[in-house]
Amino acid sequence: MSQRRPVRISGIGLLCPAGIGPAGANVGQPGPVPGFRARDYIEDRKSLKLMTTSVRLGVAAIQMALDDDGHTVDTPPGRRGLFVGASPQPGDPDDLGPALRASVDEDGRFDIHRFASDGYPMIHPLWLVRGLSNNIIGFASAIHDLQGVNMNYCDGVDGGWTALLEGARAVAEGRADLVVAGGADAWVVATPLLGRPCSDGAAFMVFRPGEPDCLRRLERGRSEDDAEDLGFLGAATWPVKLARRVLKTNS
Repeated sequence: MSQRRPVRISGIGLLCPAGIGPAGANVGQPGPVPGFRARDYIEDRKSLKLMTTSVRLGVAAIQMALDDDGHTVDTPPGRRGLFVGASPQPGDPDDLGPALRASVDEDGRFDIHRFASDGYPMIHPLWLVRGLSNNIIGFASAIHDLQGVNMNYCDGVDGGWTALLEGARAVAEGRADLVVAGGADAWVVATPLLGRPCSDGAAFMVFRPGEPDCLRRLERGRSEDDAEDLGFLGAATWPVKLARRVLKTNS
């Protein structure tokens, strides 16, 4: 096996309940990302209509990370990779809520005939497309011409961690010279359902060859040194923890 290259973090994009960018390393409470406006990071307004909250957060955090790196164009598109952690997405609740409410009879029971006549026409024709779990990797790859190695890990909390680890390994093993890796999720709307504080968030890092080597620390396992409770963040959990830790260390 050939010797692996050291891997450094050259850019960070952080969106979490504690804030945006470096402010996201501050003390925070569970909830949405304060002051987040997707249009500040995503130019194509038509694409915004096809994105759920988690996708908007992910695409925005990737933009932030690459802006922080500042040298994306110096790496050929075929050597730029993207590794994303996500959760299965049912789409925006507002896409189906009105239709389901219109399909309930006088006794409060779901009526399939009412759904066909009254509910179904109320569903946005693109609701299923908006909920695809690989939308972040699809949109971001197209926007930033990331033609190299890529992977989408759609298994929630574990997905974000796997994306970080495998993204760094892709650089270490020479399969890419720039990899954006992290995760995004939006769980605020699920707070009543889960019965626990939930949050929205995303964090992505740009990995490049160089020192200090962050891969060794990643391979030692997940660190619980960020004990502050920002609520359930799904696939964004470990990327947010890592981004906050790095920003605190560098401040």
